[in-house]
Parts: sequence; C-alpha cells; structure tokens
Amino acid sequence: MSTPQPSPELTTRDVLQQIDHRLSLLETDVRENHTKIEAKIDALDSKFEAKIDAFDRKFEGKIDALDRKFEGKIDALDSKVEVEIRELRREFNGKFNLVIGLVITSWLSMMGTLLFKL
Repeated sequence: MSTPQPSPELTTRDVLQQIDHRLSLLETDVRENHTKIEAKIDALDSKFEAKIDAFDRKFEGKIDALDRKFEGKIDALDSKVEVEIRELRREFNGKFNLVIGLVITSWLSMMGTLLFKL
C-alpha cells in the first residue's frame, strides 16, 4: 500500500482568487452572449421592419387598385343615371306640353261654346 502523499493546502486567498477568476470568465461569457443576443434582436427587428414595409406597400397597392375599380364603377353608374335623367326630362317635357295643349284646347272650346250660346 502506498501512503498518501501530502497535498499542498489551499489557503483562503487561493480559493477566493480561483472563485474570482471563474466569475470573471462567467462575466465575459455573459457579455459575449449579451452582445450576440442584441445583434440577433437587431437583425430580427430590421427583418421585421422590412416585412412590415413590404406588406404596407402591397396593401397600399391593393387599396389603390380597389379605389380605381370603385371610382370606375361609380363613374359608370353616374353616366347611367345622367342618361336616365335626360330620358325622364324628355318624356316629362313631352307630356307637359301635351297637358298644356289639352288645357288650352279645353279652355278655347269652353270659351267658344259660351260665346256662341250668348
């Protein structure tokens, strides 16, 4: 059997220095990870902004297309309404002239009857 060899004893100072060294390594790792995470977040943020901008342009294009389509349909409906209004005015004017003619003819007939009866 071999006899155990005496190991050098660690002092409190040695233990604290070792803990300090390990903590500084952990701090370095945390800083590196923090920097990497910030870089990834910035990349995701710019990617997200680019996608939102693309969606916004696409959405505005679709809205503009719908607006033009809507305006075209309104213009077509407006011209149809104007044509119908012109037709109604023409028809109304013709009937109005007919009614005025009938009223004047009736009045002349009545006056002629009264004049010949007296």
